[in-house]
Amino acid sequence: MSQPSPIMGGMQRLWSNSTPAVRIIALANIVIFAIPALADIVGFRLLGISLSNLLLMWGAKDNIAIAAGDQYYRFLTMMFLHGGLLHLLFNTIALTSFGSEIERIAGSQRFLGIYFIGGLLGGVASYVFSPHPAVGASGAIFALIGAEIVFIWQNRAVFGERAKQMLGSVGFTAIANIGIGFSVPNIDNMAHIGGLIGGLLCGFCLMPLLMTIEHETGPIRIRQGRSWGWYGVLAVAIVIIVVVMVVMPAVDLG
Repeated sequence: MSQPSPIMGGMQRLWSNSTPAVRIIALANIVIFAIPALADIVGFRLLGISLSNLLLMWGAKDNIAIAAGDQYYRFLTMMFLHGGLLHLLFNTIALTSFGSEIERIAGSQRFLGIYFIGGLLGGVASYVFSPHPAVGASGAIFALIGAEIVFIWQNRAVFGERAKQMLGSVGFTAIANIGIGFSVPNIDNMAHIGGLIGGLLCGFCLMPLLMTIEHETGPIRIRQGRSWGWYGVLAVAIVIIVVVMVVMPAVDLG
Protein backbone atom coordinates (compact mmCIF):
# COMPACT_ATOMS: atom_id res chain seq x y z
CA MET A 1 0.00 0.00 0.00
CA SER A 2 1.46 3.36 -1.05
CA GLN A 3 2.35 5.86 1.62
CA PRO A 4 0.81 9.37 1.51
CA SER A 5 3.06 12.22 0.39
CA PRO A 6 4.76 14.28 3.12
CA ILE A 7 2.40 17.16 2.41
CA MET A 8 -0.74 15.00 2.56
CA GLY A 9 0.58 13.20 5.62
CA GLY A 10 1.19 16.51 7.36
CA MET A 11 -2.30 17.73 6.46
CA GLN A 12 -3.85 14.51 7.78
CA ARG A 13 -1.98 14.82 11.07
CA LEU A 14 -2.97 18.48 11.38
CA TRP A 15 -6.61 17.63 10.70
CA SER A 16 -6.66 14.67 13.10
CA ASN A 17 -5.28 16.91 15.86
CA SER A 18 -7.82 19.69 15.24
CA THR A 19 -10.72 20.49 17.55
CA PRO A 20 -14.51 20.33 16.90
CA ALA A 21 -15.39 24.01 16.31
CA VAL A 22 -12.24 24.49 14.22
CA ARG A 23 -13.22 21.55 12.01
CA ILE A 24 -16.72 22.94 11.47
CA ILE A 25 -15.39 26.35 10.39
CA ALA A 26 -12.70 24.79 8.20
CA LEU A 27 -15.21 22.47 6.54
CA ALA A 28 -17.58 25.39 5.93
CA ASN A 29 -14.77 27.34 4.27
CA ILE A 30 -13.82 24.35 2.11
CA VAL A 31 -17.39 23.55 1.03
CA ILE A 32 -18.20 27.20 0.25
CA PHE A 33 -15.11 27.30 -1.96
CA ALA A 34 -15.37 23.84 -3.52
CA ILE A 35 -19.01 23.76 -4.65
CA PRO A 36 -18.83 26.95 -6.76
CA ALA A 37 -15.41 25.89 -8.10
CA LEU A 38 -16.85 22.55 -9.26
CA ALA A 39 -19.87 24.33 -10.72
CA ASP A 40 -17.50 26.57 -12.68
CA ILE A 41 -15.63 23.54 -14.01
CA VAL A 42 -18.80 21.95 -15.41
CA GLY A 43 -19.84 25.29 -16.91
CA PHE A 44 -22.78 26.08 -14.62
CA ARG A 45 -23.84 29.73 -14.75
CA LEU A 46 -26.39 31.69 -12.74
CA LEU A 47 -27.66 34.87 -14.35
CA GLY A 48 -24.90 34.34 -16.88
CA ILE A 49 -22.19 34.65 -14.20
CA SER A 50 -20.03 31.93 -12.67
CA LEU A 51 -21.07 30.87 -9.18
CA SER A 52 -17.64 31.74 -7.72
CA ASN A 53 -17.85 35.29 -9.04
CA LEU A 54 -21.43 35.64 -7.79
CA LEU A 55 -20.42 34.61 -4.28
CA LEU A 56 -17.61 37.16 -4.31
CA MET A 57 -20.00 39.83 -5.60
CA TRP A 58 -22.63 39.04 -2.96
CA GLY A 59 -20.41 38.27 0.03
CA ALA A 60 -17.09 40.11 -0.17
CA LYS A 61 -16.35 43.17 1.90
CA ASP A 62 -17.45 45.96 -0.41
CA ASN A 63 -17.35 49.40 1.20
CA ILE A 64 -19.90 50.99 -1.12
CA ALA A 65 -22.36 48.11 -0.79
CA ILE A 66 -22.04 48.24 3.00
CA ALA A 67 -22.29 52.02 3.37
CA ALA A 68 -24.87 52.72 0.67
CA GLY A 69 -26.78 49.45 0.71
CA ASP A 70 -26.67 48.64 4.44
CA GLN A 71 -25.25 45.21 3.59
CA TYR A 72 -23.58 44.73 6.96
CA TYR A 73 -23.77 40.95 6.62
CA ARG A 74 -20.67 41.24 4.42
CA PHE A 75 -18.47 41.65 7.50
CA LEU A 76 -19.44 38.06 8.35
CA THR A 77 -19.66 36.46 4.92
CA MET A 78 -16.23 37.77 3.90
CA MET A 79 -14.72 35.46 6.54
CA PHE A 80 -16.01 32.37 4.70
CA LEU A 81 -14.91 33.35 1.19
CA HIS A 82 -11.47 32.95 -0.38
CA GLY A 83 -9.92 34.29 -3.54
CA GLY A 84 -8.20 31.09 -4.64
CA LEU A 85 -7.07 27.61 -3.68
CA LEU A 86 -3.75 28.75 -2.16
CA HIS A 87 -5.55 31.41 -0.14
CA LEU A 88 -7.91 28.76 1.22
CA LEU A 89 -5.06 26.30 1.87
CA PHE A 90 -2.91 28.73 3.86
CA ASN A 91 -5.85 29.95 5.92
CA THR A 92 -7.04 26.40 6.63
CA ILE A 93 -3.60 25.37 7.87
CA ALA A 94 -3.34 28.48 10.07
CA LEU A 95 -6.89 28.01 11.39
CA THR A 96 -6.39 24.37 12.33
CA SER A 97 -3.05 25.17 13.97
CA PHE A 98 -3.79 28.33 15.98
CA GLY A 99 -7.52 27.69 16.34
CA SER A 100 -7.16 24.21 17.79
CA GLU A 101 -4.67 25.52 20.35
CA ILE A 102 -7.02 28.31 21.43
CA GLU A 103 -10.05 26.00 21.54
CA ARG A 104 -8.19 23.49 23.74
CA ILE A 105 -7.08 26.22 26.12
CA ALA A 106 -10.24 28.31 26.34
CA GLY A 107 -13.04 26.02 25.20
CA SER A 108 -15.27 26.14 22.13
CA GLN A 109 -17.49 29.05 23.15
CA ARG A 110 -14.60 31.36 24.00
CA PHE A 111 -12.75 30.29 20.85
CA LEU A 112 -15.78 31.22 18.74
CA GLY A 113 -16.12 34.55 20.54
CA ILE A 114 -12.49 35.43 19.83
CA TYR A 115 -12.65 34.17 16.25
CA PHE A 116 -15.79 35.99 15.16
CA ILE A 117 -15.55 39.23 17.16
CA GLY A 118 -11.86 39.52 16.32
CA GLY A 119 -12.64 38.72 12.69
CA LEU A 120 -15.39 41.35 12.61
CA LEU A 121 -12.97 43.95 13.96
CA GLY A 122 -10.58 42.96 11.19
CA GLY A 123 -13.31 43.49 8.61
CA VAL A 124 -14.23 46.87 10.09
CA ALA A 125 -10.58 47.97 10.09
CA SER A 126 -10.45 47.07 6.40
CA TYR A 127 -13.71 48.98 5.86
CA VAL A 128 -12.31 52.11 7.48
CA PHE A 129 -8.78 52.08 6.06
CA SER A 130 -8.84 50.06 2.81
CA PRO A 131 -11.10 50.94 -0.14
CA HIS A 132 -10.58 47.62 -1.91
CA PRO A 133 -12.93 44.60 -1.77
CA ALA A 134 -11.67 41.84 0.50
CA VAL A 135 -12.37 38.22 1.42
CA GLY A 136 -10.79 35.64 3.66
CA ALA A 137 -10.53 34.35 7.21
CA SER A 138 -7.15 36.01 7.75
CA GLY A 139 -8.47 38.72 10.09
CA ALA A 140 -10.11 36.10 12.32
CA ILE A 141 -6.92 33.99 12.25
CA PHE A 142 -4.87 37.00 13.33
CA ALA A 143 -7.37 37.36 16.19
CA LEU A 144 -6.39 33.85 17.31
CA ILE A 145 -2.72 34.85 17.18
CA GLY A 146 -3.50 37.92 19.30
CA ALA A 147 -5.37 35.78 21.83
CA GLU A 148 -2.43 33.38 22.12
CA ILE A 149 -0.04 36.29 22.71
CA VAL A 150 -2.27 37.53 25.54
CA PHE A 151 -2.54 34.04 27.05
CA ILE A 152 1.22 33.57 27.15
CA TRP A 153 1.87 37.08 28.45
CA GLN A 154 -0.66 37.01 31.27
CA ASN A 155 0.61 33.58 32.37
CA ARG A 156 4.32 34.27 31.88
CA ALA A 157 5.04 33.66 35.56
CA VAL A 158 3.62 30.15 35.24
CA PHE A 159 5.50 29.37 32.02
CA GLY A 160 8.76 30.72 33.43
CA GLU A 161 11.72 30.80 31.07
CA ARG A 162 9.64 29.23 28.30
CA ALA A 163 7.46 32.36 28.12
CA LYS A 164 10.09 34.40 26.23
CA GLN A 165 10.55 31.68 23.64
CA MET A 166 6.79 31.18 23.24
CA LEU A 167 6.13 34.91 22.92
CA GLY A 168 9.00 35.27 20.49
CA SER A 169 7.66 32.50 18.28
CA VAL A 170 4.06 33.74 18.15
CA GLY A 171 5.11 37.38 17.96
CA PHE A 172 7.47 36.65 15.07
CA THR A 173 4.63 34.91 13.21
CA ALA A 174 2.42 37.98 13.58
CA ILE A 175 5.10 40.53 12.67
CA ALA A 176 6.42 38.49 9.74
CA ASN A 177 2.98 38.04 8.21
CA ILE A 178 2.09 41.71 8.64
CA GLY A 179 5.43 42.58 7.05
CA ILE A 180 4.62 40.32 4.10
CA GLY A 181 1.26 42.03 3.84
CA PHE A 182 2.92 45.42 3.36
CA SER A 183 5.26 44.11 0.68
CA VAL A 184 2.94 41.86 -1.36
CA PRO A 185 0.08 43.37 -3.39
CA ASN A 186 -3.57 42.33 -2.98
CA ILE A 187 -3.19 41.45 0.72
CA ASP A 188 -5.60 43.24 3.05
CA ASN A 189 -3.18 44.09 5.84
CA MET A 190 -5.70 46.36 7.55
CA ALA A 191 -7.87 43.30 8.20
CA HIS A 192 -4.81 41.52 9.63
CA ILE A 193 -3.94 44.38 11.97
CA GLY A 194 -7.57 44.89 13.01
CA GLY A 195 -7.98 41.17 13.65
CA LEU A 196 -4.80 41.09 15.73
CA ILE A 197 -6.06 44.00 17.86
CA GLY A 198 -9.44 42.30 18.19
CA GLY A 199 -7.71 39.11 19.33
CA LEU A 200 -5.66 41.00 21.91
CA LEU A 201 -8.81 42.62 23.32
CA CYS A 202 -11.01 39.52 23.25
CA GLY A 203 -8.13 37.36 24.42
CA PHE A 204 -7.66 39.56 27.47
CA CYS A 205 -11.34 39.09 28.24
CA LEU A 206 -11.69 35.37 27.52
CA MET A 207 -8.35 33.57 27.72
CA PRO A 208 -7.97 31.85 31.11
CA LEU A 209 -5.50 32.59 33.86
CA LEU A 210 -3.41 29.64 34.98
CA MET A 211 -3.13 29.05 38.70
CA THR A 212 -1.23 26.43 40.66
CA ILE A 213 -2.81 25.15 43.86
CA GLU A 214 -1.40 22.73 46.35
CA HIS A 215 -3.12 19.38 46.71
CA GLU A 216 -2.39 16.40 48.87
CA THR A 217 -1.25 14.58 45.74
CA GLY A 218 0.95 17.49 44.67
CA PRO A 219 0.61 20.82 42.82
CA ILE A 220 -2.37 21.07 40.45
CA ARG A 221 -2.69 23.63 37.67
CA ILE A 222 -6.18 25.03 37.11
CA ARG A 223 -7.62 27.50 34.63
CA GLN A 224 -9.69 30.40 35.86
CA GLY A 225 -11.68 32.69 33.58
CA ARG A 226 -12.54 36.31 34.25
CA SER A 227 -16.08 36.67 35.57
CA TRP A 228 -16.63 39.77 33.44
CA GLY A 229 -15.04 38.31 30.31
CA TRP A 230 -18.12 38.12 28.11
CA TYR A 231 -19.16 41.64 29.15
CA GLY A 232 -15.81 42.83 27.87
CA VAL A 233 -16.37 41.08 24.54
CA LEU A 234 -19.84 42.65 24.36
CA ALA A 235 -18.22 46.06 24.86
CA VAL A 236 -15.84 45.37 21.97
CA ALA A 237 -18.81 44.35 19.79
CA ILE A 238 -20.65 47.56 20.67
CA VAL A 239 -17.61 49.64 19.73
CA ILE A 240 -17.45 47.80 16.39
CA ILE A 241 -21.12 48.62 15.71
CA VAL A 242 -20.64 52.29 16.64
CA VAL A 243 -17.61 52.61 14.37
CA VAL A 244 -19.52 51.15 11.42
CA MET A 245 -22.44 53.50 12.08
CA VAL A 246 -20.49 56.76 12.41
CA VAL A 247 -17.26 56.39 10.42
CA MET A 248 -17.17 56.82 6.66
CA PRO A 249 -15.45 53.98 4.83
CA ALA A 250 -12.32 54.32 2.75
CA VAL A 251 -13.16 55.03 -0.90
CA ASP A 252 -10.92 54.67 -3.93
CA LEU A 253 -11.03 58.09 -5.55
CA GLY A 254 -8.82 56.99 -8.43
